[in-house]
Amino acid sequence: MSDEQKLRKELAKTGALLQREGLASGTTGNISARLPGEELCLIKPSGFCLGDLKPEDFLLVEINTRKVIKGDRNPSIETPFHTTIYAVRADAGSIVHVHAHYATVLSLLEISIKPYTTDIWEAPELGTGIAVAPYAHPGSEDLAKKLGDALKNCDAAIMPHHGITTIGDTPTTAARNAVVLERMAEIQYHALLLGDPKKLPDY
Repeated sequence: MSDEQKLRKELAKTGALLQREGLASGTTGNISARLPGEELCLIKPSGFCLGDLKPEDFLLVEINTRKVIKGDRNPSIETPFHTTIYAVRADAGSIVHVHAHYATVLSLLEISIKPYTTDIWEAPELGTGIAVAPYAHPGSEDLAKKLGDALKNCDAAIMPHHGITTIGDTPTTAARNAVVLERMAEIQYHALLLGDPKKLPDY
């Protein structure tokens, strides 16, 4: 089985996982993965539910030009920020973007997500920091630039009024980071209703 075929299967499983975890509703959210050693990525087509994706549904896109190499559907509206992140992060193997409920609620109040619980140990990549990207219109080049800048030195970013984006070496890792980040946001949200939570000593 080729690397492309393996990634297609993993992306389909990742989409189903994100749907089961409640991080995707309707056709919102998108996922992608870079082909090892190539300037190509597989990305979700526009108008599909993450949980309904099949391996053959993903489009093969050239990172530098954003040209669709394989597939006859329209790529995700957020293809610009996926390709921008791959361009600035050579180590990024996969990107997940979801409209996570609690993380978005906190972002509306400009509250950053902090490591208050040991959940972060399940996603050590998040220990590099959780950025907050400036707001930009969905699908725009402005969003691609701002999100690319925010993720230069960390693997997760809050997108105000929009959702979250996480990076991983594989689709499974990127999805795990998104799941843990939303879990952290949910706990922080409820803790803030009661008082002033304290961060983990190690952070």
